[in-house]
Amino acid sequence: MPYKKHHAPHCSKCPKRPGNDRFKVLTFENCAPFAGTSNTVANIIFDVEPNSLPVVLAGTIENFSNDGINVIFERSSGNITRTILAHSSLSFIYDDVTRISVFGFGQAYTGSFKFQATYTFEVE
Repeated sequence: MPYKKHHAPHCSKCPKRPGNDRFKVLTFENCAPFAGTSNTVANIIFDVEPNSLPVVLAGTIENFSNDGINVIFERSSGNITRTILAHSSLSFIYDDVTRISVFGFGQAYTGSFKFQATYTFEVE
């Protein structure tokens, strides 16, 4: 018996298949130097806009200076302050990061910030 294409009418009654995943995950990485003077109020080295964008950030901040620096990790759940001593570094992984700022101890400072940021957003 020859094959006949009788499937078309009953397939029109099937529900639509779900669309592809509506969320997209992206990763961005970079390494950048930073510097500040004794008068630098806040040296913002990482910023997220909009703040509602959920970012997981892994990185290392190196302090090349002869004095310590303070690093403030601003997060949606509260800020975290870490001190990095002279010629030292800090490696970290934090979620929901919205901004990172560096402050000197009243002296000029230099350093580097190497990071990998992963974030998820909804595709319309």
